Amino acid sequence: MQQAAIQRCVEMLTGARRDLQPLAELPADIRPADLAEGYVVQDVLLAVQNAKACGYKIAATSAVAQTLLGVDGPFFGRLLEEAYHDSPAHLPADRFLFRLIEPEFAFILAEDLPPRGADYSSDEVSQAVASLHPAFEIVSSSFGRDWTKRGAPSLAADNAVHGAFVLGLGTEDWRHLDLANLEVRLTVDGEAFSSGRGEAVLGHPLRALTWLANDLTRRGRGLQAGETVTTGLVTAKFALLEAGQGCRADFGPLGEVTLAFE
Repeated sequence: MQQAAIQRCVEMLTGARRDLQPLAELPADIRPADLAEGYVVQDVLLAVQNAKACGYKIAATSAVAQTLLGVDGPFFGRLLEEAYHDSPAHLPADRFLFRLIEPEFAFILAEDLPPRGADYSSDEVSQAVASLHPAFEIVSSSFGRDWTKRGAPSLAADNAVHGAFVLGLGTEDWRHLDLANLEVRLTVDGEAFSSGRGEAVLGHPLRALTWLANDLTRRGRGLQAGETVTTGLVTAKFALLEAGQGCRADFGPLGEVTLAFE
């Protein structure tokens, strides 16, 4: 992409969120053609906003999400310090164009996973993890509620439609847990809404983290100690919340995470 196209793309994406006026789509002449171009726009977007990244979100790790978005694999965005919250979280609803809630497994790293010439194994990635947490990602997008039709390159440019993140208390003693079969139950306003198991996330949440480590290393990037990585939708459905609503995700032995919009 030409620099002028990147800058115009960034201006449109930034303005849509700032003014709470969703874009129908990016004009064809400035639309990223592939994920590589989408990530270039993403990097410039965060630089222009002076946003401080503190980790990654992985999008489209479940069959539910991939079907919804019409993609065949994951892509990533950045978690931002200004949108990173501890559970229980109370957030203003009018900060977002919409509020789509995803219960997710989130890892915090103890060690760097720098770029290198060979892929990381799941064992190597596991050993780099400090703790595992229940979490919510709040999905929101410059494209408003039609975001699912925009395609992975445009969604990657829009920081993988990341709105905010809520981290529950975690544990360092997680490796004995059967994460693939660990059931997560989501309630909205105290009523059962949806459930799912860790296997929804590329078969296992650690497999999603390993995918990210290796995708980044192929792009000359890496993961750093202290960063948080949230691994994608676990439950069978997304929850779309309005002002005054709240939700809770029960991760069984891993704990819970709660969120309310004001």
